[in-house]
Amino acid sequence: MKQFLAIAAAFALVSSAADMRAAERSGGFAALHANDYSAPVRTVSVVPTAGRAQVVIGVDASVEVDDFLLESPYRIVIDLKGATLDMAPRYDRLARGGVTNIRAAQFRPNIVRVVIEMDAPHTYEVSRANGEVRVVVAGAASTFEAWYSSPDVAARTRVAGTDTDSPAPAKPAVPAESYTYRTDAPATVEAAPNGGTTPDANITSAGAPSDRSSAPETQLRLTSPTLVSDQPRITVTYQDADIRDVIAAFASFSGRTIVVGKDVVGTITAEIKNQPWDVALRAILQGQGLAAAEDALTGIITVDSYRNIAAKQSSEPVVTQLVAVNYASAASLVSTLTNLLAKDCTPGGVPEARQNTQTSCYSRGAVAADTATNTLLITETPSRMADLLSYVKSLDVRTPQVAIKAKIVFVNRTDIEELGLSYDLGTGSDQFFSQLAPRIDPSTLKPVDTNGDGVPDAFGGGSPINGDRILLGGNALSAIANANARVVNPALKLVFSAALGKFQLTSFLDALQEVRLADLQAEPSIVTLDNRKAEILVGQEIPIRVLDLGTQGQGQAGGGATGNQVPRATVQLKEVGIILSVTPHITNNRQILLKLHAENSDAQLASSDVGFIFGKQRADNQLLVGDGETAVIGGLTVTQVTSSKSGIPLLVDLPIIGRLFGVTRTSEQKRDLLILVTPHIIDDGDRTLSRTPPGTRQ
Repeated sequence: MKQFLAIAAAFALVSSAADMRAAERSGGFAALHANDYSAPVRTVSVVPTAGRAQVVIGVDASVEVDDFLLESPYRIVIDLKGATLDMAPRYDRLARGGVTNIRAAQFRPNIVRVVIEMDAPHTYEVSRANGEVRVVVAGAASTFEAWYSSPDVAARTRVAGTDTDSPAPAKPAVPAESYTYRTDAPATVEAAPNGGTTPDANITSAGAPSDRSSAPETQLRLTSPTLVSDQPRITVTYQDADIRDVIAAFASFSGRTIVVGKDVVGTITAEIKNQPWDVALRAILQGQGLAAAEDALTGIITVDSYRNIAAKQSSEPVVTQLVAVNYASAASLVSTLTNLLAKDCTPGGVPEARQNTQTSCYSRGAVAADTATNTLLITETPSRMADLLSYVKSLDVRTPQVAIKAKIVFVNRTDIEELGLSYDLGTGSDQFFSQLAPRIDPSTLKPVDTNGDGVPDAFGGGSPINGDRILLGGNALSAIANANARVVNPALKLVFSAALGKFQLTSFLDALQEVRLADLQAEPSIVTLDNRKAEILVGQEIPIRVLDLGTQGQGQAGGGATGNQVPRATVQLKEVGIILSVTPHITNNRQILLKLHAENSDAQLASSDVGFIFGKQRADNQLLVGDGETAVIGGLTVTQVTSSKSGIPLLVDLPIIGRLFGVTRTSEQKRDLLILVTPHIIDDGDRTLSRTPPGTRQ
């Protein structure tokens, strides 16, 4: 009795579905569902793409879209006619590419209004594709973290490789076409609309479509397992269905030709929800130990066991194709592609699990490179050629360039202050020391008529006395204080002379204050490819003589006449100047990992016979820097303070007046070294030269 009721219910279900299909073909489907059908608005997202911010509204493309712009504040209003709001977006109020807020509401029973608030007037474009309404807002920065109204959409987008850290165009969260298949028994598989869309195909258990007018016009290819598919999605449930019927249903749904091999047997129990049809088919086949191979020329898909597909490829004739390489070196790709060629093993009952370990395996294909034209010659089977060409395309990509600008700042400040007092005491011309105040010999003076009246009234024309004059046995005194502690090249010389009885006291004041500033700035710049070492040198090469003592030592060890050989001298060149060596690496989030060597060096002759003394300021570092940011990779400050005091013992130590009896010297020298580096990723169309106008200072 239960089996009879189940059969009757299934018959009623098939009959009602047949009546619905008949009503649809006669134009009655639209009349039946015109009043109660509305496309649901499922998701709202804000993603960076193509240098702009893009608002993606997940709704079926069958709705009508009206848009207009409002001011004070600036808003873009999108009206979706024939839609219902199936979600409640809660925007986090963060500015993303000019978008500050997003609101959605059911404006009327069949109209959903989406309001996009902006921070300023921006141009925008509205388009409909792939089951979505896209609003592209231009004129604002596009580097931001994407926002999704649903975590599921965010997860699918991250899987698709369009994370928000890069401004790459985001893939659609929902593809252009989406279908729902439900089945309660393996005998009947029927298409039902998903979200209210009109079904494009009705499929029976035999896999024959009842309406092929909606088959895709373009050729759809199986997506590689490592890529994210953009094929139409399918939702279907199978319960103990024959695998051949399942494959036939997928063939009808996709409009593709699928050939089933002789080893394809079994039943399928699966529940697939909103997955691309090629991904779902591959998962079903893998669960049964089967594989799908696509012909590169005809696009026919063959489903069979792994063994049969491998046997077919081993007997398939090989072809040769020329592939032009644009960015990479063709010779460098030969070894990589050679490891991807199909391999054959000699038969003889070797277990499949051990075939890869046999030495009798050989590659049927071959890869050669023509360096003159930078072209690859690939010989492989046609079924494998498409995969190899895909690998070549993935490897032959434009290598990003990095412009690196370093700045080496070397500042040397010197402050010198000297103050000295010297005293000369002597008894006229009788007794003195002539180091400070030279005297005139009185015996050499001659009468001089200074006023011209014919009567001598003065003495002149004397000659200086060389050396010191000391009187023995007389009451005379002479002294010199701080005679050798004079200021070198003083800026001020002050002499004061006084007579103390028969003694002459002369005071000498020397003062010097000097400030020196040396500012050396070197700004080497260089442009290099990603992961390529670049080096720049602005300086000179210094020849250094090096003595080779190895020959002399060997002669002495071995004995004989060779022990008296003269050491051999060789000359080596030493680079000095501004040296910058850097190896950049661009990360996935557009940061730059730098391994660099920055050096500022010079050479000076040594006072001894060793040759030269090299002064260096060098930094070796490895750091992570953002695009266009400036990082300090090295900093050094050396301060040297020298103070000295010399003078008359006891008197020079007196407080306050002690400086009147000595010479004080104070020298302060400060050396600052600062090394900065600024990398910049050069995108397509960027100039490699500096953007600073001529004649301006940064």
